[in-house]
Amino acid sequence: MKINVNMPCLSALLAAALLMSGCASQQYMGVSLKPGGADPAVQALAARASAGDKQAQLDLGIRFLNGQGMTADERLACNLFRLSASDSGGPLWIYTPSPGGGAPARVLPVQSAPPAAGLASARVWLERCAS
Repeated sequence: MKINVNMPCLSALLAAALLMSGCASQQYMGVSLKPGGADPAVQALAARASAGDKQAQLDLGIRFLNGQGMTADERLACNLFRLSASDSGGPLWIYTPSPGGGAPARVLPVQSAPPAAGLASARVWLERCAS
């Protein structure tokens, strides 16, 4: 049986699940993911970007370049543009809540995610980094 998965929705759900489970890093590209640690819109974008959402990586990079909601940082912006422009795939991680009885919640690899094509618009932004 093949299940079709909307990758942007899945990555947003996974990022939220990782944040709630405490399994995720406390920051991504210098953006604090702790509640109240940064602007909530920036935190949501950073969480999606850390889960591999190409559009979120691009949008966060643009925010870093322009200093929107954070201190401007061209180096981090270019790193995010590079991630967004690259083709990728890899393991698909699924959050499983605690079944109760003191057992912990877990994040498990299920399968390899299909390759995600890099964004052409990110390549345009990346060209600015080379100059």
